[in-house]
Amino acid sequence: MTAVHYRPMGVDLRVDGAVPELKAAIEAGMARYPSHLGVGGRLDVRFTVHDDEPVDPAWPRVTATDGDDELHVRCGSAECTLVYGTGEVRLAVPTSLLQVPDALRLMVESVFTAAGVRAGRLFAVHSALVQHRGTGLLLRGASGAGKSTLTYACLRMGMGVCSDDWLYAPAAAPVGTFAGYPWRMMMTEDAASRFTELAGAATVPHPAAEGRKVPVHPPADQQVVAAVADAVVVLDPSPTLQVRRIDLDEAVERFWAPALPTERDTLPTGWVRQLLDRPTFVLQRGTDPAATAAALAELAESLAATSRG
Repeated sequence: MTAVHYRPMGVDLRVDGAVPELKAAIEAGMARYPSHLGVGGRLDVRFTVHDDEPVDPAWPRVTATDGDDELHVRCGSAECTLVYGTGEVRLAVPTSLLQVPDALRLMVESVFTAAGVRAGRLFAVHSALVQHRGTGLLLRGASGAGKSTLTYACLRMGMGVCSDDWLYAPAAAPVGTFAGYPWRMMMTEDAASRFTELAGAATVPHPAAEGRKVPVHPPADQQVVAAVADAVVVLDPSPTLQVRRIDLDEAVERFWAPALPTERDTLPTGWVRQLLDRPTFVLQRGTDPAATAAALAELAESLAATSRG
């Protein structure tokens, strides 16, 4: 086992004791974040492997306890502890968990994002982001609002995908700059059933309430690791497809309405207003994801034409 170094988003990440399975999980995902995003800070991960215990294998049953000084993430006998003040991370996993890349990614990514958010160097936003011919559209909506369904419909149209669920904004970068995790999407079986090619697709264990989800891996040329949101689109469940522009006051109200507690605790109100001080729209989703994705493509083209004009 050897030490490896990475610079995701400009964070100095050192992993001591990394085995091939952990390196592969990091390099397939988090290590792809560009280093120029300027988040800064340092994480020192000490990684160990132990024999399975009676509680293993436990995936996808994951619990997290976030205290004033430390974050603890557990999955059976696997434990990941982040010490906020020093950036020290202790990650110990049983041998069975080495065969679950999603579990390894989750543990490392959870401490990476938690450290940045706690230090105020990173903002976590519960939204999706797609890109059409270079124009980025941030899709904002509550859990269950259809972000993943619409993101996948956009993917089928050939759009780029930055994320279908969470975005990470470096505090030091211009407002509207985001990184996501385009290397994987996780859809509920109900959402996947709306697409012929995904209906009946195999599921994998997932920590969400459903317990299992359908994995989707966008083509490499449609994966956008970091993107700029040129506009914000708030999702509305109305069955009549419509796009309308809204003013800043309504945009702020609609942005905060579905906010999760973590967002209310960590997102600066001034930063949110700056994010929304760009074209912002309400998208009534309609009933056909393909038609809705086409409406987003038309919106992106209109924004690009206006910008050129």
